[in-house]
Amino acid sequence: RPLAIYDSKAEEKQLKEAQAELKDIERKINRKEIPPIEFEFNKAVLRPHSKETLEFVANLMFRFPSFKLYIGGHTCDIGKDEYNLWLSQKRAEAVKDYLVELGVMGEFIKAKGYGETRPLASNDTEEGRVMNRRVEFSVTTRWWDAVY
Repeated sequence: RPLAIYDSKAEEKQLKEAQAELKDIERKINRKEIPPIEFEFNKAVLRPHSKETLEFVANLMFRFPSFKLYIGGHTCDIGKDEYNLWLSQKRAEAVKDYLVELGVMGEFIKAKGYGETRPLASNDTEEGRVMNRRVEFSVTTRWWDAVY
């Protein structure tokens, strides 16, 4: 039996497809076509409607089982910096835990909290703070040690 030949062009095409699907999920959240990923106030507990959206992410991972998923958790600037960093980490881990519960391999997921250090919008308005309280996803084909 011949050895399988590594096809980097095919993998690169699949990676772009997976990244595009994650961006599409984000667009659907922003357009309110699917529920946002939200948590109970001041907790790392997913709200029930968030699980529907995470099922889209899990299905993507099932279709691309060799890819790795990076989860970034973010908060607005309300509260102390250290607490927000801790809370964002716990929330990213809660997302990972739910994806693992759905059957995604835990070793293929990395969760990282950034607190309030990477805002998308000004924290001066409630609309901006809502945008800054978010979970972001990215996929990679590389081993964790080579990436983070």
